[in-house]
Amino acid sequence: MRTGLKILLLSFLGLGCGKASGDAPAGEAHEAGSNAGGGGPTEGGNSGRGGSGGGVPGGSGTGGESELSDVDLTGTPIYTRVQRLTNRQWENAVSDILHFQQPHELSAAFLAPLAGVTTFDNNERVLFVDPQRFIDFEAGAEAAAAIATGTAEALAALYTGDDAPGFVRVFGRRAFRRPLTTDEETKYQNVFARGEQLYGAGFAQGAALVVRAMLQSPHFLYRTELGPADDPLSAYELASKLSFWLLGTTPSESLLDAAAAGTLASTEALVSTARQMLEDPRAIAVMRDFHGQLLHVAYLESISKSLPEFDPAINSELGLASNAFFDLIFGQNFGLRELLTSKQAYVGPGLAPFYGLKVPAGRLELRDVGPARSGYFMQVPFLMLWSSNTQTSPIERGSQLERALLCGPERPSPLNVIPSLPVVANQTTRQRTTQLTASCGATCHSYIDPLGFAFENFDGLGKQRELDNGQPIDTTGVYPLAEGVASFADGNELMKVLANSTQVHTCYSKHLTSYALGRDLAESDRPVLESLGKVSQSQSLKELIVALVQGPMFRTRKDGL
Repeated sequence: MRTGLKILLLSFLGLGCGKASGDAPAGEAHEAGSNAGGGGPTEGGNSGRGGSGGGVPGGSGTGGESELSDVDLTGTPIYTRVQRLTNRQWENAVSDILHFQQPHELSAAFLAPLAGVTTFDNNERVLFVDPQRFIDFEAGAEAAAAIATGTAEALAALYTGDDAPGFVRVFGRRAFRRPLTTDEETKYQNVFARGEQLYGAGFAQGAALVVRAMLQSPHFLYRTELGPADDPLSAYELASKLSFWLLGTTPSESLLDAAAAGTLASTEALVSTARQMLEDPRAIAVMRDFHGQLLHVAYLESISKSLPEFDPAINSELGLASNAFFDLIFGQNFGLRELLTSKQAYVGPGLAPFYGLKVPAGRLELRDVGPARSGYFMQVPFLMLWSSNTQTSPIERGSQLERALLCGPERPSPLNVIPSLPVVANQTTRQRTTQLTASCGATCHSYIDPLGFAFENFDGLGKQRELDNGQPIDTTGVYPLAEGVASFADGNELMKVLANSTQVHTCYSKHLTSYALGRDLAESDRPVLESLGKVSQSQSLKELIVALVQGPMFRTRKDGL
């Protein structure tokens, strides 16, 4: 049973295009992504969007004036009515509705989303179905059906009865995340009968063809929001939206029962359901994916340095330590403030020497990493990733920090490729970087470079250092935040500035909301994001999620395709 044509037609509703972000580790194509600033110590009392920075010293030494930055909201949302499941959501949903007892990784060979187009791979602009993806979903459905009906034990887990109408009705609700219509029940009962005709009599043969057909249906592959603009989502749509976001999978039977009973219509019930989901271990995995994509944790696996002290075996530990830290932030009810200012990090046998710590007995231990470090951006994984061999890369470090936390306007790349800076006697990396970027002008590097210079007391391996090329290190800088120009003496002070910034918390809320809704954010979203930013500034990530869930942005249908 092929329903691929429907898949392809509906996929065009979610197809979009966009400008590539170009994020890549040092030595590859460079781009200063989206940014915006925060609070803390400020100079010059200007505030508001786009105002004059009042002669901001260019951190790269180029001088000139810089406008105050701000959270950029020039995205191009489609507001699609039919959002395709991601590969991981497909995998999880298939496993849950077929009641698999172990993982099968049927989507492992699926074509990945287009890279470099959007920050997150669940964005509507990259979730289309082309001929190759059609083949992937068809093959995945056939493989899943074979497993689900291949043994008596699997069939018993799938459905306890042996009647076609009951199976179609029960499994259909699981697959489509709503009750089937009368016409749909009739259609799939006919599919069941056709399966027995084609492959031989018996429940397994009919059920297998129904599973194959339903898993290729747009009603399974797409999450829908089909009501009129500004109307509340239906109870089933809301259940699906909430479950796929917070748990990464299809709604449970109990959640579908709640949707049928109408209990999700109240804010109290929705918030209660969200809070229950946030305590589910699957929510930790979803938030790990959010931070991992935002901060490019996957890139850690590809770090390569031609140095005797670098062992590629550390790469997996870098990723594990990063993910463990993100899990801690979410699981212990912390938020962005702790992500930026924590004095603790996860340390394993490979990482310990880079922190100057004793090797732990176990694989990973949560350790105090000393007063010189604050938060994730001063931990070894981030610092090592955005460097080239032993040399630091202030431009890359600053660019990545600005993109992730400041959300300012997209900046033109000053160089298509950042070269390895030649070592010059008695010159620091900061001085050489300043000379390299002087030809670009103050506009771009007066934003990016000071952020990266704040981490110059950490070398290309993330180890703390006192001197650079035999010279004293200068970690001072300024940044033109939306609320005023902030100055800082080093990375620790910078992290305090950012942790207290309303703009940084608005930026973080922008990223979280984009990940939750699966779309770009636009200027019309600013009031909601600024409100969420205030929540982030004083409360945990979980409370920020709850604030988003109970608001109209999450609960109502936006006009669009």
